Amino acid sequence: MSRTTTSRRSRAFNAARDILRQLYPSDGVLGSIVDRREMPLPRGTWTIFGVAFVGFATPVIGFVELAERIRGDAGLPFDRPVMLWLQSRHSPRNTRIVRAVTELGGVTAVPLFALATSAYLVSVRGSRRPAALLTVSLVGSTIINSVLKALYRRGRPTFFTHIVEEKSYSFPSGHAMASAALAGCACVLAWPTAWRYPVIVGSAGYVPAIGVTRMYLGVHFPSDILAGWCVSLAWVGEVATIMWLMDRLDDSPTPMITHRRSPREAVTPGVSG
Repeated sequence: MSRTTTSRRSRAFNAARDILRQLYPSDGVLGSIVDRREMPLPRGTWTIFGVAFVGFATPVIGFVELAERIRGDAGLPFDRPVMLWLQSRHSPRNTRIVRAVTELGGVTAVPLFALATSAYLVSVRGSRRPAALLTVSLVGSTIINSVLKALYRRGRPTFFTHIVEEKSYSFPSGHAMASAALAGCACVLAWPTAWRYPVIVGSAGYVPAIGVTRMYLGVHFPSDILAGWCVSLAWVGEVATIMWLMDRLDDSPTPMITHRRSPREAVTPGVSG
C-alpha cells in the first residue's frame, strides 16, 4: 500500500471523526468509540461484542428460517402433531389451569411485574439502569411483535376450536415474546447477584410454560412460539450489551466519558485589576 493511499485514508478518517464530533458534541458511548485512541474502551469489550454478535445472529438466523417456512400458509412438519397432541390433553381441569397460567405472559401481568421490579431496583440500587433495561426491552419487543405480525399476516391455527379468542395475527407469538423478554431481563439483572441460579431456573420453567399454554388454547402454532423466543432473545441480548458498555464506561477508573469544556471554560481565569 502506497504512502499516498495511506495518507488519503488517514485524512478521510480524521474528517469523518470531525463530522461525528460536530453532529454529537456531547460525549457518550459514540464519542468514546470515535475517540478510542485517546480513551480506549474497557478491557473485555470486544470479547463481549463478539459474544453478543453470536448471541444476536443465531436467533435471528433461526427466526429467518422459520419465517421462510411459514410463508404462503405453509406450516412446519411439527406444527400439526404437537397441537393435536395437546388437544388430546384437553380437560376442564387442565383448561382452567392453562387459562390462569397464560395470563402470566399477557399484557397485564408482564408490565405490572416489570414496573414493580423497576421500582424496587431503583429504590434499592439507586440506579435507573435496570428500569431502562426493562422498559426498552419490553416496549421494544411489543413494537417489534406488532410490526412482524403485520408483515407476515399469518392466520391463527384451525386444527381445533380456540378456547380463547384472539383477533391479531399469529406469527410471532406476542405472549412468547413478552415472557421471553421479561425472563431475559430478569436473568441479566440477577446475573451478578446470589439470585442468579434461582432466576435462571425459574425462567427456564416460566417461558416454556407460557408457550405451551398458547398452543394448548389453540391460538398459536409451535413455530409462532419458537419465532417469538428467537426475536426476544436477540433483542434483549443487544439491549443488555449496550447497557453493559454504558456501565463499564461510567465505572472505569479512567473516565471513558469526559465532558469537553467550552473555549470560555478552557481559558485560565486571570486576576482582574
